[in-house]
Amino acid sequence: MQSFPLLTAAALATVAVGQVNPFVFYPQDPERQTVTCTSFVGRPWTNQAAEALMEIDQRHFRGVADANGPIRLFGVYHWAADEKLSTVETYSLVIRDGALNGGGPDMSPSAELIRIGNLTTPPSPSTARGTWILSDGFGITGGLFLNSSPQHYYVGVDLPANPAWPFTDGHALFRADLINAGSGALVGENHRAGAPNPTWSGRHVLPPFSTPWTYILGPLVTSPNLHVGGIDPTSTRLGGPGANLSMNGLFPDISGSPRRDGFLVRVSDNIAPFGFVAVGAAFGFQVPHYFINLLPGTLIGFSHIGDGTGGVPTLLSFGVLTNGALDIPLAAPGSIATALQGTDVVLQGIVWDTNINLSEWTNAQAVHL
Repeated sequence: MQSFPLLTAAALATVAVGQVNPFVFYPQDPERQTVTCTSFVGRPWTNQAAEALMEIDQRHFRGVADANGPIRLFGVYHWAADEKLSTVETYSLVIRDGALNGGGPDMSPSAELIRIGNLTTPPSPSTARGTWILSDGFGITGGLFLNSSPQHYYVGVDLPANPAWPFTDGHALFRADLINAGSGALVGENHRAGAPNPTWSGRHVLPPFSTPWTYILGPLVTSPNLHVGGIDPTSTRLGGPGANLSMNGLFPDISGSPRRDGFLVRVSDNIAPFGFVAVGAAFGFQVPHYFINLLPGTLIGFSHIGDGTGGVPTLLSFGVLTNGALDIPLAAPGSIATALQGTDVVLQGIVWDTNINLSEWTNAQAVHL
């Protein structure tokens, strides 16, 4: 895979950021943290045409964009790296269904849940390299509805072929490489051995293939987000302090040979940036079920950690968002018993907007210990 190092950045947003939450699976929060973990900027299939696809799989996540049943997606967020800002780049947005056999995206035209083409990066007088932060809305009242609960679906940016990339021009995406990507990256993901690839290259003329990195890429949703961050104090792959909010949280290493990672939960919400937060946990995903409202007001969304009998899951912590985010430490490195290897712990939160007395479930995320 050809890639090119990151140098500079510029910014643009095409929808009001305070009205939506980008659900991004990346080692750092690109909206609020300094991104030091980017391995390279790259494309899904070098300089040939392909879709860069983020996978949302129910084995790992449930309730992303879930508002009492239907999934509602409002657009796509990504960081576009442009080798020459003065040249306008063309791209498309796509949401597509997964293949029935579970082997990645279904690349047939019938599997496209939405496609919006002929979008362009903004014009610029600069001939330098740079980055556009793009929040492209679908322009659909109420969002794109996925009325069923797909086992996996894919959110992506379709890049046309560009023979000029990366030497003179072209559009790429910020990416964080997995340890096993073979790219020589010093920063990036920090999962345990054997973790699956999280993204895909959606080729239109050949079968798709999985790619060993994460992108700053994801759907725009109105529900609050929850991400689990893995903490490995022996690693420098984050490029700075903090927890890895993607693969290290999803696949931590507690083997004791030698790693014994800890983890925290990060809850974020642009819509209620000073909301009150409660986070709970269960062993494994539970049947979606409303249970007692832990916070006052009307409760929106489904619990994926309730047991379906009217009881409440284990309540772990309360807190208050500051400028839309809150980190809640849950397990220090070395504190998780190695006997828990092979266990799935599922975490989910509620954000209570005290201004309108409305509380809403975050997505639920598994931690595959």
